[in-house]
Amino acid sequence: MSRINVYFACDAGMGSSALGASLLKKFVSIDVKVSNCAIYEIPYDCNVVISQRALINSIKNQYRFLKVYAIDNFLDDQRLQQIAKEINEMMDNNSILAKESIVLDCKSTTSDEAIIAVGKLLKDKGYIEEPYIQGMLNRDHDLTTYIGNDLAIPHGEYDVKDYVKNTGIAVMIYPDGINWNGNKARIVIGIAAKGDDHMEILTNIALKLSDMSTVDELVACKDIDRIYDVLTKGE
Repeated sequence: MSRINVYFACDAGMGSSALGASLLKKFVSIDVKVSNCAIYEIPYDCNVVISQRALINSIKNQYRFLKVYAIDNFLDDQRLQQIAKEINEMMDNNSILAKESIVLDCKSTTSDEAIIAVGKLLKDKGYIEEPYIQGMLNRDHDLTTYIGNDLAIPHGEYDVKDYVKNTGIAVMIYPDGINWNGNKARIVIGIAAKGDDHMEILTNIALKLSDMSTVDELVACKDIDRIYDVLTKGE
């Protein structure tokens, strides 16, 4: 979740893109994964793509949610360092949870309205596009996203995965609870995940909130910083 995946893309995904990838690795953080591929085989977990200027329009048309950089010469150290600087800055700001995406003391509502509200938080932070919210509703209607311990984790169905721009979560606390398919949900965590990131998110949530005392603490908590620390930092 904390890693940014960068791909150098060329027609064949071999020589020139492999060279560019190897050179960029010299300038980026160790938490930035740099690989190479063909322009029509860009992996789903890609966040940033770098390619020759002549290929940029094709990439932007097909992969509209990617950050795309144009380069004229894969051996251009100055341009590579400029791109690397911006990528490293993205890494510094890359978090699955922003404090402004934690909302306390929410008034009880329906599960659908709660899903829409947490979906809007994800959208406002740039994690998703609008159609993903309908996918969250569809997923919960087909199979409840309530997982126990007063916790619901609405997330989109497979069909809307292309509307995920970046991995992220949003949190809404309902002290009086919500009727969630016959269960009581007091913590609603909306999830948007690229690739297999959802497994890491779900594992982290399960570990942190498997203890009801932690759930009770977060519901009663008035300190956003504390909630942020519990959900994002290791023990």
